[in-house]
Amino acid sequence: MKLIALLMSCVLLSSCGINKFERTPKVFFQTNSKIRSAIVTDNGRLYFGNENCEFYAINISGKKMAWMYSTDEAVETWPVITDDKIIFNAGNTLYILNCINGNELYKVTHPSKKSTRASQDRWTFNDSYVAVSNGIAYYLTLDGELVAVDINKGNIIWTLPSESPGVSYSGVNYDNGKLYYTDYSGYMCCVDTEKRQLVFRTFIGDRVYAPIHIDNGKLYAGGRSTKMHCIDGTSGEVIWSTFSFNKTTWFSGGSVSVGDILYTGTSDEHTIVSINKQTGELLHSFPTEVNVYTQPVLNGENVIAISTFNKSYIIEYDTKSKQKLWQGQVEEDVLSSPSIYKGKIYFGSDSGTIYSINLK
Repeated sequence: MKLIALLMSCVLLSSCGINKFERTPKVFFQTNSKIRSAIVTDNGRLYFGNENCEFYAINISGKKMAWMYSTDEAVETWPVITDDKIIFNAGNTLYILNCINGNELYKVTHPSKKSTRASQDRWTFNDSYVAVSNGIAYYLTLDGELVAVDINKGNIIWTLPSESPGVSYSGVNYDNGKLYYTDYSGYMCCVDTEKRQLVFRTFIGDRVYAPIHIDNGKLYAGGRSTKMHCIDGTSGEVIWSTFSFNKTTWFSGGSVSVGDILYTGTSDEHTIVSINKQTGELLHSFPTEVNVYTQPVLNGENVIAISTFNKSYIIEYDTKSKQKLWQGQVEEDVLSSPSIYKGKIYFGSDSGTIYSINLK
């Protein structure tokens, strides 16, 4: 009987012209400018910035703005929430706001000899981003200088000049007392936060545009060299470097992992690639229609990716069966990393729209 009911439902869907693989993104909120910052969800709210120098907090339940804060520059980064504070950088400035009411707690600007932002690069859409740990925020200025800021006092504690001045693309990543980021000349850098000094600077010959994925003391990063790298977070040794399947693309969209498998986005090959984290062996390629520029997210053990080139596709893949579960589409660019909150995925677009898709 169950089989008969299932077959009948499939016939009905087909006769009504309904594609069970298609889901329609719903307009959740509208702003007046491109949204290229990551979407962050916390305690019933969405937080994000746009190109019109605005940073928003939106109540999810009522789809209403809780507050909006005006910045000095466009916000194209990945905000961090900690201790009722939301922290993000734009250009050479670090913003520390009360995430409840949006009041400015501190605005810290460190002088830089350069003013070129990451997003001014032809193939880069987001700035470097901040890391926060134990009451200290770490970010990179536009000439690559590392700055440590006390988030409870708003003062700069220490700085570390770059050995290769220039804009950083990957952002600052914290793990077990260490900071990791790539510099302008393609080196993976590690800084000890207590000693306030460089631990290693390993040449990988790559500009890493996407967030570095850290798991079990290993760093996974890919960039313009058409390679994904696995680096020991203690010694800086390159454990493996792997080309894409066709050796024609750059790893542009960041990574997530399930068990021993890494899932990462590519641009020109239009795929999410799965890689054995221990060996670097390429395992499978999931088609994404067009370029993946934003970091995938996990829905349980399933991977959701957004690809974009004039139009955008949102696709969920079952990592066990390696099948596409569903696909959504919007007729515009999406360069805002998504977030999942209580069974829905949220992402921003170049029309200034926040969209949502029900995952249940």
